[in-house]
Amino acid sequence: MWTFQNFIRKFTMPTITSQGDLVRYVVKVTIFALVISLAADLTTQIVFFTSWTAVLRTAIVTTLTVGVIAIPVSWIFGRAQRDLQEAKRRLEAISRTDPLTGLPNRRALIEAVSSPTPPRTAMVIADIDQFDAINDNHGLRTGDVVLQTLARTIEVHLSDYGLVGHMRGEEFALISFETPVERIVNVVTDLLRAVERTPIITPTGAVQVTMSAGIAIRGPEDTFEKLYGDADEALYEAKRAGRSQLKLSGQARQAALSGEAAGRMNLILKL
Repeated sequence: MWTFQNFIRKFTMPTITSQGDLVRYVVKVTIFALVISLAADLTTQIVFFTSWTAVLRTAIVTTLTVGVIAIPVSWIFGRAQRDLQEAKRRLEAISRTDPLTGLPNRRALIEAVSSPTPPRTAMVIADIDQFDAINDNHGLRTGDVVLQTLARTIEVHLSDYGLVGHMRGEEFALISFETPVERIVNVVTDLLRAVERTPIITPTGAVQVTMSAGIAIRGPEDTFEKLYGDADEALYEAKRAGRSQLKLSGQARQAALSGEAAGRMNLILKL
């Protein structure tokens, strides 16, 4: 709905995200200023009319004056707005990014689940087995290298299936929408096996690591905390079963075993 307030806001608080937006803003401001100035001149000339030559001369002078003033002023203001909005976008991105791994952080994952999502939303929590021992035996810097390397590995294996993020410490997560649970089980199983058989090269030498994972699916009214709690409980069950294990919450297991690949899933979940 058009209002004068919204009209003025477009000039005083423009949304400028590119060079094209900046050019369009300058053109709009210049045209607006020119129309207002010429309208004022025309009104004056009608009241104090002397000759058409004077009207034309005044219009030319007004046009040149508006161009000389409006174009550079609107360009400077528009560029400042563009830089400000770009800085805000960078800060927003930083606030949703884990500085160590470069992956989306817990806040980004929470927002992904809190926003309207498809009915079938799954969460995977993957955790490095005995990570404290890696830090104790090899040092914190080696632990950071392990986290950074695994972040890239997890992203390669899982990013096609949803939002991959770093929750905290040695814990990673995947939020997946509309992907069948049995498919998630397959790709997470492939990830765990890839991690298990690929040593990580660090400044202190090669480090062999394994990961375990838990999978949960979101109920119609479940919050992020409920979904995360179910996935974390499944992860805890996997940890109790040993290294490089995968477990599902009750709902996730039921969904996996009711799919088309129920026989194959039953075999995988028994491993």
